[in-house]
Amino acid sequence: MKPPYPCPTATWHNDTYPAIDPTKPEHSQKGKTVIITGAGSGIGRETAVAFGTAGAKHIVLIGRTESTLKETKALIKDAQVSIHALSIRDEEGINKVAETIGAWDVLILNAAHMAPPATLVKASLKEHWRDYETNVKGVLIAIQAFVPKANAGAALYGINAGALVSPAKHTPYLSGYVGSKIAQAKVLEFLADEHPELFVVSVHPGMIDTKIFRTSVHSTEHLPMDTTKLPAHFLVWLTHPRNKFLQGKFVWANWDVAELTSKAKEIERTEIMTIGYEGWPFGSPS
Repeated sequence: MKPPYPCPTATWHNDTYPAIDPTKPEHSQKGKTVIITGAGSGIGRETAVAFGTAGAKHIVLIGRTESTLKETKALIKDAQVSIHALSIRDEEGINKVAETIGAWDVLILNAAHMAPPATLVKASLKEHWRDYETNVKGVLIAIQAFVPKANAGAALYGINAGALVSPAKHTPYLSGYVGSKIAQAKVLEFLADEHPELFVVSVHPGMIDTKIFRTSVHSTEHLPMDTTKLPAHFLVWLTHPRNKFLQGKFVWANWDVAELTSKAKEIERTEIMTIGYEGWPFGSPS
């Protein structure tokens, strides 16, 4: 379909399509250990299933609720699956998980928190700050726990939010969530620069009907909604070494991957798809 938003590709997807099919041999995850946070529902659950379909050896499910993690596990065939019920904010617990799992190949940081929409003056400070504790500190906790144990060429992907590219007036009352997601994306840019041996990307999964998404909207009736398979299969596709031109970038799962790949040289040599200051008219210091 025609992109409903400004987009670097002429083609826009709302559902999975052949180029990102996880059953294709070129997308094989054979022998890999894949860690997914926020794996008990929605995007995390579908992503776990997709990596299982692609042949991952060991899938590690992290989330706060054991019962929903067990539901995810039941959907995964032909892979070892381990469950760890805890919050991404639990520093001691996450470090124990990292010690237990050891070496890994793909880490998908999907866990997130969105405070109830409110103005800055009226927002619950506790809920507002939990956005930062989960979406920024939680990511840092995971980075410090897992990165030292990464296998050569490991991939680390942060599930982010397309709303961070919009002016505040387009995302009213979501200052905690959007602000924390901007910070998260920048943290991952630093990680990509500090650890070029890793493949680090921030990914907007699309408009997915999840609990967090429902916190921010009253109705999905007139929105270009996407399926959970779109980001899940996109993430499997992303792991291929040929996609390293996206190192440190912020991408959308909706973008057509063939058209995106055709722009690889431009994307790799410029600051496009990174977090910058659009209102700053003076360029970047060399």
